[in-house]
Amino acid sequence: MQINPLAGTGAMPNTTYDSANAMADEAQFSQALKEAERKAMKGSGHVVNTEGINARDKELKEACKGFETMFLQMMYRQMRKTVPESPLFGKSNAMNIFEDMRDTELMKGVAEGGGLGLADLIYKQLAPSVLKQDAMERGQHIK
Repeated sequence: MQINPLAGTGAMPNTTYDSANAMADEAQFSQALKEAERKAMKGSGHVVNTEGINARDKELKEACKGFETMFLQMMYRQMRKTVPESPLFGKSNAMNIFEDMRDTELMKGVAEGGGLGLADLIYKQLAPSVLKQDAMERGQHIK
């Protein structure tokens, strides 16, 4: 009679080479994932979201979102110009203003919801230099 040490736990013992290899790969992947998460939390050595830098960081994020909103609005206007107008009803000046205001608000909502990811890319590109410059103005040193 053979005793199965994992019988009460609901786990199956490693009976084949393939299952043992799969479990080893899973453990290795889990370890690599934990290491990547640790490095991501650590950051690249610069200080983010401390008391003094928090306001500057927020301003930069808002500026990046504003740029993405403006870009999306310009893109949407150009896309709208490609749609043929119906000669049946025509368009009044009021209707043009209404559509422009509606499109502006629509694109603000799109940008706030993540948009194309342009704001995030711009923020990642600018944040190290902006935060470093802000720290230098304050007399601090950031790597």
